[in-house]
Amino acid sequence: PYIIKNLERAESKIEEIKWLKSIELKCKEFEFKFHPRILKSFHTALKTAEFSPLTILSGVSGTGKSELPRLYSYFGGINFMSLAVEPNWDSPESMLGFFNSIDNKFDAQPVLRLLAQSQKPKTDDYPYGLIDVMTLILLDEMNLAHVELYFSDFLSKLEFRRGVGKNNIPKIDVKLGAGLEPYQLPLGRNVLWAGTINQDETTMSLSDKVFDRGIEIYFT
Repeated sequence: PYIIKNLERAESKIEEIKWLKSIELKCKEFEFKFHPRILKSFHTALKTAEFSPLTILSGVSGTGKSELPRLYSYFGGINFMSLAVEPNWDSPESMLGFFNSIDNKFDAQPVLRLLAQSQKPKTDDYPYGLIDVMTLILLDEMNLAHVELYFSDFLSKLEFRRGVGKNNIPKIDVKLGAGLEPYQLPLGRNVLWAGTINQDETTMSLSDKVFDRGIEIYFT
C-alpha cells in the first residue's frame, strides 16, 4: 500500500506539471510570455491559500500582473472574476454592496452574488451553484484604496481557516439594513484571492498586516 500511494502521488505530480505547462504554452499562443518561475510561483502561492490567503502581484504598470490570473484561470478551467478597485472604497460595503434607503432595497455587487453562489450546490431549482468549482477573484489595482478599510475583515476571517476542519468555514456579516439580521456570507476554500498593486505615486502603500497574510510576487 505504501508503494502504491507513492506512485499515485508521483502520477498526480506529473499531471499537475503537464497542466501547468499547457497553460504556459497557451499563454504564448496569445502572445503573453510569462517566465516559468513567475507562473510556478503564482500556482504555488494559490496552493498555499490555506496559510496565506492573498496572492499579491506587484510591480510597475504593463508587466502582465492582471493578465496572468485571467489567463491562468481561462486556460486552467477556473471560474474567474476581476474587480476594479475604486479609490473611494472605504468599507466592505464598497466592495459587496449596501442598503439603498431611497429605493428601499439592498444593492448587491456582482462579487457578493458570486461568493454566495460559490457555496451553493448546483440543482435543478438552482442551476447557478458553484460549490464544486474553483473560483479565483482578482482585486485589480487593490492599493488604489486603503486595503485595510475594505478588505481587512476578509483577511482576518480567511486567516481563521488555518488549522481548523474543512467544514469549519468562516463567515462575513453583510449588513442588509436597519432592523435586519446581517447575512452571513461563507468564505469557502474553493474561492481563491489575488490582488495586483502598482508601485507609483497614485497608490497607497500596503501595511504589514496585509503582507503578513499574503505572498508577494514581484513582476519586472
